Amino acid sequence: MKKIVIILGLMAFVLFSGYLLAEPRFTVSERDTKEETNTSLSRCPVTTIVGEATDCLRCHVEGNFKVKETDPDILRNYPVFGMFVRDDYGYYVIKDIGDQLADNMLKFFDYLTRHNIDKAILEIQSPGGSLFDACRVIGIMTEWQKAKTGRIIETKVNGFAASAGFLIATSGTVGYRYASKVSLLMWHQLYTFSMFKITTPSSSEDEAKILRYIQDTINNWIVSRSKLTREVLAKKIEKKEFWVNGIDAVKYGFMDHLLD
Repeated sequence: MKKIVIILGLMAFVLFSGYLLAEPRFTVSERDTKEETNTSLSRCPVTTIVGEATDCLRCHVEGNFKVKETDPDILRNYPVFGMFVRDDYGYYVIKDIGDQLADNMLKFFDYLTRHNIDKAILEIQSPGGSLFDACRVIGIMTEWQKAKTGRIIETKVNGFAASAGFLIATSGTVGYRYASKVSLLMWHQLYTFSMFKITTPSSSEDEAKILRYIQDTINNWIVSRSKLTREVLAKKIEKKEFWVNGIDAVKYGFMDHLLD
């Protein structure tokens, strides 16, 4: 009997000692406090993330330790190739002026509308193209801007905007049309070309009247957005191309500000 008591006592001692030597148990708040005070953890002064020193390369670039940048477009599904959105504006570069451009403009402005973006920046880098497609683009621009108070369409010419490209550049919101000092803009009389086409004097006269009517309509639009009179503009493009750089474009009122 005495031996049994001794054995039970030894077993109890061993169990109690094991409990004392075991790692203390913590509540959730105590565990968090322990992790926060753990010297192996630190808070990054840049990202403010708490972690082990070995975690740095999750957010920083090895070598210079600059913070890794996230692609700002990674979560956006743009409907038009080449467009992008930054902060409070959408950006699109106009190059080829044809039937596809107007369709792209519809998608571009629809995207801005759905995301409550009220500023569009159109950079024109174009030798020109279809006059009638340019007119449709201008109509789409005007409709989008007038649909909501405060909308702005900024046009920008860094390099080259000629013919139909010139027409679109001058059609931005007045006060928000920009050109580089070294940019070049050009407007001219309408061109028509027909090979192996038989015409009569009457048909030629009719065609000339139609071309003159179209030319006057477009010239009147440009004049309404510039400092020139209709007579002066008509004289400058008579039988020649009318070229201006960014400085002269601002002087004549085709553009409002120099990018410099």
